[in-house]
Amino acid sequence: MESLKTIKILKNDLTAFMKAKDLDKLNVIRGILNEINIRDMKNIKITEDEIVKVLRSEIKKRKESIEIFEKAKRQDLIEKESAEICVIEKYLPAELSDEELLKIVKVVVETSSDKSFGTVMKSAISAVNGKADGKKVSAVVKQVLENK
Repeated sequence: MESLKTIKILKNDLTAFMKAKDLDKLNVIRGILNEINIRDMKNIKITEDEIVKVLRSEIKKRKESIEIFEKAKRQDLIEKESAEICVIEKYLPAELSDEELLKIVKVVVETSSDKSFGTVMKSAISAVNGKADGKKVSAVVKQVLENK
């Protein structure tokens, strides 16, 4: 687990944030590393793909919190969660453009023998390899399947 590039970057940033006494960013990095360690303890093989899953999961949690805070009109908490999302996004691979995502999904649909949404979605998520948000992939898969 230790040799993974993203984990090295996270640990280096953890040290830098400690020295800078940047508690907000420090807590975000600690949370990410903690989630990775939990998965490691559950004997889930830690790969770069698994780390991307953790990062996406952490972003999803914060987006869900933002929705709740918007209903409660808590701007202070919305800003805190948004800032944390920005910190986490730094560690994600570059997002695919809409055109690139559409191309990948079209190839998946064309090569898939089973054109059901679930099967195509699973293959598309695998093909995208963490470079696009699941909701975005889902929308593109629906669009491509409807046009078939």
